[in-house]
Amino acid sequence: MKFVFVSIIVCIVLVSPQASRAAEPIDIGSRLEPLFDRHLIDQLKGKAELRLHSPTAREVAIVHDEPWEGNASGYPTVLKDGDVYRMYYRGHKYVYDDKGLRQAQSEVTCYAESDDGIHWTKPKLQLFDWPGAKINNIIWRGVGVHNFGPFIDTNPAAAPEARYKAVGGNVNSGLHAFHSADGIHWKQVSEEPIFTEGAFDSHNTALWDPARGKYAMYIRYFSEGKFKGLRSIAVTYSDDFKTWSKPQPLAYPDSPPQQMYTNGILPYYRAPHLLVGFPTRYVARKMTEHGRNLDPVELRAKLTKAYARVGSDLTDGLFMTSRDGVSFRRWDEAFFRPGPQQAGRWIYGDNYQCYGLVETKPDPSDGPREISFYLSEGSWRDGETLMRRYSVRVDGFVSVQAPLSGGEVITKPLTFKGNKLVVNYATSAAGNLRVEIQDADGKPIPGFSLADCQEYFGDTLDQTISWQNGSDLGKLAGKPIRLRFVLSDGDLYSFQFQQ
Repeated sequence: MKFVFVSIIVCIVLVSPQASRAAEPIDIGSRLEPLFDRHLIDQLKGKAELRLHSPTAREVAIVHDEPWEGNASGYPTVLKDGDVYRMYYRGHKYVYDDKGLRQAQSEVTCYAESDDGIHWTKPKLQLFDWPGAKINNIIWRGVGVHNFGPFIDTNPAAAPEARYKAVGGNVNSGLHAFHSADGIHWKQVSEEPIFTEGAFDSHNTALWDPARGKYAMYIRYFSEGKFKGLRSIAVTYSDDFKTWSKPQPLAYPDSPPQQMYTNGILPYYRAPHLLVGFPTRYVARKMTEHGRNLDPVELRAKLTKAYARVGSDLTDGLFMTSRDGVSFRRWDEAFFRPGPQQAGRWIYGDNYQCYGLVETKPDPSDGPREISFYLSEGSWRDGETLMRRYSVRVDGFVSVQAPLSGGEVITKPLTFKGNKLVVNYATSAAGNLRVEIQDADGKPIPGFSLADCQEYFGDTLDQTISWQNGSDLGKLAGKPIRLRFVLSDGDLYSFQFQQ
């Protein structure tokens, strides 16, 4: 009996610390928390679910109609620097016929500019010559031009002359580094590549990751080595943008194997502890009678003769998010579909998503601000290849959505800083939102129960929540709490405790 008694005591000592750690609240401070994943969610009840939202098509931003551009232009990057919006993209052209698919001209990196993210111009520069056109919008020629990918370096230690950085290259040259003080005049950092372990034949992206205090580079990678297996994405890290870690393939728990052509990964600008990605998905299909007769029929027939898979395979857009930069919650359903068949976008090479998110003025002008990004269309068609602006609601990629019959979401235990709760939400005229604050054990805190909360209905990015005694939550700051959102015919996009 004494031996059994001692054994039980030992088990309690070993298990209790682990259970205690599991119950520790998540400190979210006063940061914005978009509901892109289930990291903060303990329970979804009723008919509440996480819902992916699709973007809205807007106007044409850029037409690739210059002699140095053409029907294979793409890989756009869009950045906002102060009041200036900058766009970078590859200018290129293919020819295709019975002899095959081949380059018509050399590749170049082009530049466009805007003061609102909506109306774009191609500045008249004289940085690089093009036959018959010394004045053009070319900002780089040479190594790395196939997939020149810039970013603004927000590392506090970044040198002024390297405030803009970029990577570009291919499997033969490796990835090279570039820098610029103004985003227009670029220099190659060295003759030697900064990275060689990958395929790189796509849009590789680099960034300063503030959550980890390192540079991250997301590269084109194959699951079984160079050009073998699935088209995939890997990440590598650096402290100095010179020496990089061994590439680590990304993981997608609970998502079936899929081929990712680009990645579009960057910190979400309103909540940089979250990474978001906008990969272009590659779908290999066998040619069928139905596929052969999908618009554009004539173009598809020509491409099939030149290079069979280009005529049969397809591309569309996905959305994914991560909190550690390696494991991603990837939505298997398309974030962006090719659209109506008659539009002719059911073709390999269309629907490539840009790298970068920018806030733009609302449309209509009296509406809330929105997030804009850009997608390619008209691939392979001379004079019709372009980029179109698309928009989503601020924080509006994913929401907790409930029908009229209702649903609710309860968070894990949290601690916060601030004295008020602000939510980004939308309902129908018949719908509503109410919020209850509970203790860590799930019991309503007196004065902050569901019955004490005002009923909210409407559509706004920044609704302050009030209870019968007001909106002041100062006495709860720093204490473990849970949030219970009860929703009917509406969407909850994000929440934040503010001062």
